[in-house]
Amino acid sequence: MKQWAYIIFISLITVICVCFITLNIRSVRRLSSATIELEQYKKMLADLDGQNKKANSERDLANQKVGRLEQEISSLLEQRKAELQEIENLRRSLKQNKPAQVRQDARDQKPIEQKQQQNVEDAEEEVVKYDADMVREMISSAGGLEEAIRRIVTSEGIGSTLQQHSENPAHWVAAASLAQDPEASLEYLEQAAELFPDSSMALTSLVEAHITTERIDESTMAYIDQMKKIDPTNALADCYAAYCQFNNGDIEGALQSLSQASVKDRFSDDSIDLLMSRNDYFLSEGCTDSVALGLSAFDLPLSHMGMLREIGEYSMGQADKLYAAGRYEDALQIVTEVSKLGGTLSSSGRFIVSDRTGMALQISALESAKQLYEALGDITKTAEVDSQLQAVGDRSETIDIMVQAFGGVMANMNDQELADYVNGTILNGEFSTLQNIPEIAAALEDARKQREEESSETGVP
Repeated sequence: MKQWAYIIFISLITVICVCFITLNIRSVRRLSSATIELEQYKKMLADLDGQNKKANSERDLANQKVGRLEQEISSLLEQRKAELQEIENLRRSLKQNKPAQVRQDARDQKPIEQKQQQNVEDAEEEVVKYDADMVREMISSAGGLEEAIRRIVTSEGIGSTLQQHSENPAHWVAAASLAQDPEASLEYLEQAAELFPDSSMALTSLVEAHITTERIDESTMAYIDQMKKIDPTNALADCYAAYCQFNNGDIEGALQSLSQASVKDRFSDDSIDLLMSRNDYFLSEGCTDSVALGLSAFDLPLSHMGMLREIGEYSMGQADKLYAAGRYEDALQIVTEVSKLGGTLSSSGRFIVSDRTGMALQISALESAKQLYEALGDITKTAEVDSQLQAVGDRSETIDIMVQAFGGVMANMNDQELADYVNGTILNGEFSTLQNIPEIAAALEDARKQREEESSETGVP
């Protein structure tokens, strides 16, 4: 009995010890876990403190940048305000017929000496104002518009006006278009291309000058490549490339350039920018506002139209050779591309000359396409081409009537009517502007009635 009691006592003691040890181990584990978590919290707090300091540093840096930007903006606003005030002073000075004081420009040009300034002032006071009547008389006596413009615009006037607008590539191109000496004109364009290598207008005009003066070389193709980079959706650069390749005997390359041009949906039209820049030169020579606009528009150089006509002739010549060789599908591809090119040109320009050149390309190509489809026995396509030819022919006839009627209208235009015509062309295009002139609208109506009478007599609808 005592032995059993002893065993039970020992067992109880053992159980108590085991429980005590277990509880102690758990406490130690909890303490260790708590210690680890505490270290983690301390590390996290340290990281957050570091991030907070970094954020505060970035915030201070941002505040400093904002402060500098605010100062720069304030400075620019003050500068703009000063420029506006200067412009207003110049306007008032011009209204009072007092020459404005010449200021030092952005290129730190030397100020004009007092004696030279006085000479300029005297010259400005003696400038003859060219109104519409005077210019008409000059055109009549000089033998044409071009000669009259030569009398009005002087090389000195070109230099003076260009100096005032030397930061605008359009004014360099305008100076070239008005210069009487071809070498001086080319020099203006070369300087423009050098000063403004990203100006499509400057590069286009220089390439056109190379073509006109038959100076096509490696630099010409380099300018064309630059045009493609600056304005990749402009079909004109590919047309220039095709022209140069045709002239160099690279027929395959020329037809490839033609194909690339035909898939583009626009011809870049800088004619309005050029017109307004030329306007400044005529104003500086003493022309009235309306006369300056009129002379700028009526003598506006659009010489690339001739280049496009030649491309059409070269291309159609290649199509004829393929047709004669029985390669109808290849010939069709060329005439289709020429037709697309003509349609794009007709829809891209603001002046009637773009319409007429584009439609001439379309008509030539469509007539060849009709012949090819007839040879292939494709009645459906032949009928489609007939319909297209009818539409283009009707528009071409309308433009011919408008141009013929405009000759008499222009001869009797006063200053306001001349200005309205040019402004209308700038805003809405020449086709719409001519339609709204009463005399031209009447001519179109007469032509429509005549067609109806002819149709009723022949029984053709």
